[in-house]
Formats: sequence, structure tokens, C-alpha cells
Amino acid sequence: MPPKKSSNKPKKTRKKSRKGRRKKVDKNLQFCDDKHFDPKLAVVTVEHCLRCPIYREMAEKIFADISDTFPDHKFKLIRNGFDRLEAREGSFELSLAKNCRSPAQLLWSGIERGPPRREKFPLDLTSIIERVDKELNSEQNILAFLTK
Repeated sequence: MPPKKSSNKPKKTRKKSRKGRRKKVDKNLQFCDDKHFDPKLAVVTVEHCLRCPIYREMAEKIFADISDTFPDHKFKLIRNGFDRLEAREGSFELSLAKNCRSPAQLLWSGIERGPPRREKFPLDLTSIIERVDKELNSEQNILAFLTK
């Protein structure tokens, strides 16, 4: 019977330092960090029900209409918090923020509306376009007023 090998060497139980590690950055929120921040990137946030695909289609249609109406501005669409938010049943809410660091202003809420489902969505987009224009130009209007 061969003798057992015994080693008197202590086991290595060093903890790796976290000094050199980088924090994982959520790629969805990368547009909001200091390196990629753009103060002219407006954020359109939509909370919509996930049960029916018409909610998603209407969110994309309204976002496309807003983007086409204001070609000199850049917009980013966020649906249900990058699909992390559990949307309320039958909800359709539309919000706008001038950039990712400013508070969002509610443009449309269809939570209390309906049934029928078509009442959840804004059929006439002129009121929403006017509110978007007001939100985007409110800072410019204030500066113009102060310089008079």
C-alpha cells in the first residue's frame, strides 16, 4: 500500500479584488449615462397592455407620427420600461420627457377609457402633437421670453 501524500502547503483562499472589475451597464440605459448623454434626445414612454398586439402596434404608430412631425428632434421609444414593467390590464399611457434626465409629462392616458378598446387610444393625434411641441419648445420659449 503506497503511503498517502500529505502536503503541508496552505490552501490558497484569496479573494479576488473587485478593484479592476467594471460594473455591468444596462445596454438599454446606456443612452442616459454621462458618456452617451444627449440633451436633445427626447424620450417617449408608453405603458401598454401586453394581452393584445394592437396596443403595441398603436404605440409604434404614434411614435412614428411624432418622429415624422418633428424631424429636427431625436426620439427614443421605451415600451413598458424595456419590457420589465408589468403593465396594467387594459392600459395605454403615453408620456414624454425632453431627455432621459428630465421628468416625463403625461400626454395621454387611456386607463379610465373603454370598453370598447378603440377608446383607449388617441384617435386624433393633433392634441398630442400640440402637447409634444409645447414640451419640446417650452425651454426655448422661456429663453426667448427672458432675452426680451
